[in-house]
Formats: sequence, structure tokens, C-alpha cells
Amino acid sequence: MFSTLVYLAAFCFFYYKYVPLARSFQIVLIPILALTIVTTALNVEWGLVFFIFSFPLINNLPYFFRIYLDTPHAPTALVLFLALFLGWLVHHLLDENELSFNRPVFRPLGLFSLVLLVSLVITFLRYANFFPFISDRVYELTVNARGVRAGGALMSNLFSFLSYVTGFGLFLVIINQVKSREFIKKILVALSFSALIYLSFALVQRFHSLSLGNLPLWVSLGQLNSTFKDPNSFAAILTAFIPVLLGMAFFFQAKLRFFSVGLIILSLLVFPLTGSRSGFLALGISLLSFLILFLISSEMKLRKKVTVASSFLLILILLSGVVVFSFKDSILSKRLGWSLDVLSAETSWNQLFKGRFELWKAAMLMIKQYPLSGVGVGAYVIELPNYLKLLGLGFRFIDSAENYFVQVAAELGFIGLIIAFWLFYEVIKQIKRSWKAGDDNLTPKNRFILIGVISGITGIFTNFLFHTYIGSYEVQYFFWLLIGLVFVGSKDGTQEVGKTETHKKPGLAFKIAGIVSIVVFGASLLWNSAHSLSINSRTERFGWRQDFGFYQEEKDDRGRFFRWAKKSCGITIEKTGTELVIPIIASHPDIENKPVEVKIYSADKYFRKQKLLRKITLNRRGWIDVELSTSGLSAGKFQLIFETSRAWLPLKLGVPDPRRLAIGLGDEWFKHPD
Repeated sequence: MFSTLVYLAAFCFFYYKYVPLARSFQIVLIPILALTIVTTALNVEWGLVFFIFSFPLINNLPYFFRIYLDTPHAPTALVLFLALFLGWLVHHLLDENELSFNRPVFRPLGLFSLVLLVSLVITFLRYANFFPFISDRVYELTVNARGVRAGGALMSNLFSFLSYVTGFGLFLVIINQVKSREFIKKILVALSFSALIYLSFALVQRFHSLSLGNLPLWVSLGQLNSTFKDPNSFAAILTAFIPVLLGMAFFFQAKLRFFSVGLIILSLLVFPLTGSRSGFLALGISLLSFLILFLISSEMKLRKKVTVASSFLLILILLSGVVVFSFKDSILSKRLGWSLDVLSAETSWNQLFKGRFELWKAAMLMIKQYPLSGVGVGAYVIELPNYLKLLGLGFRFIDSAENYFVQVAAELGFIGLIIAFWLFYEVIKQIKRSWKAGDDNLTPKNRFILIGVISGITGIFTNFLFHTYIGSYEVQYFFWLLIGLVFVGSKDGTQEVGKTETHKKPGLAFKIAGIVSIVVFGASLLWNSAHSLSINSRTERFGWRQDFGFYQEEKDDRGRFFRWAKKSCGITIEKTGTELVIPIIASHPDIENKPVEVKIYSADKYFRKQKLLRKITLNRRGWIDVELSTSGLSAGKFQLIFETSRAWLPLKLGVPDPRRLAIGLGDEWFKHPD
């Protein structure tokens, strides 16, 4: 009961903080979430099927309401899963069934989750400037060379953490709820009808309007995203689902078989419109994996196997041609042609890989400097501009490491990377167990589903080598859904042929090793976060001028540069004299009847208030010059905090300005003797 209430409170806070509260968007989203929660609470199987049908379809929902990536918000698939998990907790609160954790994969999964949790807490403290231990509150301080603020860093920290653990959570739900092959069939049917919708929408984008439910960036590049976050995520899903559909074509009967074949053809026709070269490579590898597993499991004679393999490869080559040239102006065809031109001209590999080498160089420097703990979960994209500057590389844009394992090593160090490899090793071991158990427990038709699922995992794994998909929750969920199906796909996914494998509880050695790993990881990250990775250390190294609580710089009617501030703001000033002059303005409509009070405090480098320097009352509009004596402040740089009694909202007067305006500050200056 207590844990469910805590989760409910956290879910409500997360929703208020990170989900856009635009009315039109909420009218569409809330019924979907409510249906997910209620259905799952009443019947987990129904809720799980509804989630599996829905999560590929709602990732571009904010784009229809002009909520793009420049408006920080929680991905819709993530919010949908959080709703599913809430319903699942409520169901177990009423049903009180015990959860199963008796599989070997839960050891690295649990340990990896603890590493992520420790990294989340310490990295969060770092970007919060160690509030509440050192600073008075969480200030929007600058955290990298591109001017990203602490709030953006904290969002990256939290969302990266959730990208990992919610995928694990979906796997946990599947492991405990999928009990029969009939239910697996329902899941596959749900995925198929979902695919029919997003493939049809892709055609609408292609022939009606590419900008419909798409980001302006991808529209300018001519790449469609269908219902997904971006074209790369769409391609990754197709890479994984096409071999699954191929297995379903052999598994299903009559109408469903033709339905699966139709979806395969439609997927291949749509695929080049994503423009994903790495997805195209991954698709070829996943289909090749399907062929190899099919031949291994087949009882055909060698000559017939060679014939089948040759025919399949020939069809694969022909299909590749169809995929690339199905639309002569497809972006994939153009990008592949460009790649061939680059290779023939012997241009640098960095150009071919579109800057990935620069991203990897930055990651390698992070790993070199912080080998045990990395820079913290979600911190790679935040630290990237700093490291590109250190390496003398030009900055183009903020991106992930474009390789899942490089990203893990950069953010979680070798301790996190080793545990991640252990986790994938346990997944591979389970694939082998399910394959061997299938020799006795699976019919030939059922084996095709297992072959398709394994090949789909291979496809996404190939994509992980060229993208991280940390921010693509739909890819993460699809990946862990396929892994869950591998674990539950055979009669007993933990059985090998002729014997039953029993799993012992974690022994003392494992517990000691786990505790030591967590302590070493946490101590290393905490030390680095308090020293070389801290905001103050970065500020001194890169020479930033720290401030917080301001909007963008603008000009007044006389050409004076200034910035509007919120109720609380702070600045850092280089001391070059003893008499400081700061221009201040307030524009409250009722300022003559209700004066505005401003208190100015001195502060330390953590922006902790120290001494009240001045208290002024503003009772008219217009600029005033406030003079402060800095003789008692430290030499070099010092900090000031401004606290205003109230702010006003232009929106309330019908002005299209969503800001909360307290005071405006102009450029400060020092008086000097004649």
C-alpha cells in the first residue's frame, strides 16, 4: 500500500512537472492514460495488450499540438508506461500475487538498476549544486560551454535513468504476466494491428503532408517518422518487426498469414522513406539471422539447405533493390549514393560517419578521465560541448554517443559497462536455453516465432552499434518486449533438453561483490562530482559568468541592453572598483499603488546568501541607478542575489508574453576616480 501511494505521488508530480498542460493535448492524452490505468488494474493482460498496441502509436502526439523538442517535455511513450506500471501496482495491491525474481538475468538487472540509481542521485546533486547541503536552492546555473542550464541537465539526468529502468520494468511485467503461448499470440496480433496503423500513417505523410506529426528538422531533410519520435526510431522498429512478421507468416493460418505478408511488403516499401542507413544495414543482418536460424533448425538435407539459402539471399538482394529504389526520390537512396561517393573519393571516414568519430573521441576522453564511474547517467550530452572544446573540435549539435555501449561506458564507467555486458550475456544464455528447450517443447510453427523474435533482437542490437536510442522509449520498450518473449516463449524458458535447471539464490560472494561495486562506483562518482565535475570547477576552467533567473537579453527604447528577471535572480561580477552601479527597472502596471521591494544580498560562490547590502522600493516605471559599495566584498569575482517582492504576468492583461516579470537589470558598471 505504502509503495503504491509513494509511486502515485511521484507520478502526479512528474506529470505536473514534465507533461505539457496544454488543454487540447490533455484532452487527447488523459483518456488514453486513464484507460491504461483502469484496464491494467482490473486485468493486467488486457492492460498489457493495450499498452503494446498503443506505445508505437503515440510518440509523435505532441507534434500535432506544436509541442516540439524545443519545449522540454516527457516522451509520451514514457508517460504511457508509467500509467501502465501504476495500474499494475494497483492490481497487485488488490490481488497480492508474489512476483518472480528467480531467473539469473535478475542479478545483473538488479545490480545495474542500483548503479543507475546511485548515479542518478549523485549526478542530480551535482547539477543541483549540492542542494540542500551547500546551496540554498536549485539555481539555473550554466553547466556547459553551450549555455545549457541546470534544469536541462537535471531533465537529461532523470529521463536517461527512466529510459533504462522503465525498459527493465516492462520486462518484469512481461515475465510475471505472460503465462501461455495463446497470450503471446495476442501480443503479436496487437503489434500487427498497431503496425498497420503506423505504416498507413507513413503513407499519409509521404503522399499527403510530410509535416503532419513530424518535426521541422526531419521535414527539411525529407525523412518521415510516422508515429514515432524520429525517423531513426521508426527504422529501428521496422528492423526488429519485419523478421517477427516473417516468423508470423509461417506461424499463422489463412487470413492472418496473408495479413503478415502484406505488412512485410508495406514495411519494405515504407522503409526507404526513413532515410536510415544504419537501419538498412541492421535490417539486412536481421533477415540474414532469420535465414541462418531457419537453416539450423530445419531437418532438410544439405543440398536443399544450400538451395534455400541461395534463393533467400537472392530474394534478399532483390528486396534490397526494391527497398532502396521503391521511390526514386527516397532519402535512403540519396544517402546511400552519397555514402558511395564519399568512399570512392577517399574522403575522411569521419565525414562518412557524420561526425560520429568526434562523438566517440569525446566519450573516450570521458572514460579516460573517469574510468570507474563515468560522468553520470544522462550527463554525456551535457558534458559533450565541454569535451569538444577541450579536444579543439568544432561544435555542431548536442547528440548522444551514437553507440549504446560507448554511451554506457562514458556515463557509468567500466563498472557500469561490465554489468551491462553481464546483463546481455545472461540474455544470450537465455536465448540458447529457449532454443534448446524448443527442441522438445515447440512445434515447427511455434519455432518460427522464436526465430523471428531472436532475429528482431539481433536487428535492434545492430542498431545499438550506431545509435543509442536512450531517448527513444519506443525502441527501448520494443527491445525489452522481444527479450521478454524469448524468456516466456518456450514451455519453460529455464529448461534445457532433458533436465531442469534450478536457480540458487544469490550467494554471499555475489552480495559482497555487488556491495563493493556499488560503494566503489558511488564513492568515485561523488568525489569527481564534488571536484573536477562540479559546477564551480567547470566554471573556473571554462571561464563562464554564472547567473540565474533571467530571460533572454533585449533592448529598450533607448537602445540599452538589459534582461528581465524572475522574482529571484543572481549574477557574478568581476570586481574592478569599490562603487558599483546597477541599472534597475520595474514595469508592473500597478506599481504606483503597490510599490515593489527589491533586496540585494551578497552571496558566496554557491549563491548562498550572506549579507543584505541594500533594500530599495520601486514605485514608478523607468530606470534607476542603484549604487552599492563593494569594499567589503572579496577581490576578484563576487556574487549578488536579487529578491523581488512580487512579479506580474503580461498574459493576464492580454499581452502574448508567458513570462513572469519581476525586475529588469541593465549592464552594471563601476565608478572610478577622475
